Amino acid sequence: MRTRKDLCSLLLCYALWGFQPLYWQFLNGVDSFIILGCRIVLAAVFSVFLLAVTHRLPELKAVFCNRKLMKILLPAVVFLLADWAVFIIVVNAGHVLDASLGYYFNPLLLFAFGIVFYKERCTKMQLAALGIAVIGVVISSTAFGDFPYISLIIAFNWAVYATLKKNVTLDGVLSICVETLILTPFALAFLLILKPADLAALQSPEIWFILGSGIVTALPMFLYSRSVHRFPLIFMCFAQYLSPTFNLICGLITGETFTASQIVSFLFFLAAIVVFMISEIRQTSRKKE
Repeated sequence: MRTRKDLCSLLLCYALWGFQPLYWQFLNGVDSFIILGCRIVLAAVFSVFLLAVTHRLPELKAVFCNRKLMKILLPAVVFLLADWAVFIIVVNAGHVLDASLGYYFNPLLLFAFGIVFYKERCTKMQLAALGIAVIGVVISSTAFGDFPYISLIIAFNWAVYATLKKNVTLDGVLSICVETLILTPFALAFLLILKPADLAALQSPEIWFILGSGIVTALPMFLYSRSVHRFPLIFMCFAQYLSPTFNLICGLITGETFTASQIVSFLFFLAAIVVFMISEIRQTSRKKE
């Protein structure tokens, strides 16, 4: 049974993700893989700390001993790692628009996964919204002048991760703690063996932003893990348009330029969200009657 808190958690999650490019801009002089390794380790530390102060560490051990859960979480973290890596590389290279387009593609994949793997049904208005979104994706793709491989990789990584997490009912703190702890040994090995000189060369402002990356990474993941299993994938696919929309705002703030055709395509995405939300409101009203 989903509540207002679940909806607020989901919306805040997408807002935090959407405006993250502004945070990573402060680290655009740092190697992207250094940032990735540090955010994994620090997110794990932050997560373990939260579990410790709330006396929930025994639950963490129980998850690692649960073979059924680990069979889902182990492949999920692979796609989570791929998503984080590609996103940081693309954003630090000054291509927020590529990342944004990827997350616009993603809900279409979630829509398909929801129907294929979970037999979720959709209304005519939801199909109409999907059609509007497809038009927007086509316009966005042609506006780049070539096939957007990076955007499709981003879309696929997160769609698979979200679909796998649909089967996990762990709360946000416990879920992200397990996922980052799985990746931490590899991240530490990479940082300490391959990048010790780069770590030592970090300057004072960069160090503070690196330290904050654990919270910036973990907090939206907490919120996402808390709410993802409470909503149908069809709903999730359209709610996720909020994050790339905020990414676009970040692109404008950081000086990226957008063509008229790209702006038009984004209006199609917004129109799709409106149509879908109207469908959701109508369905909710009918259930109450």
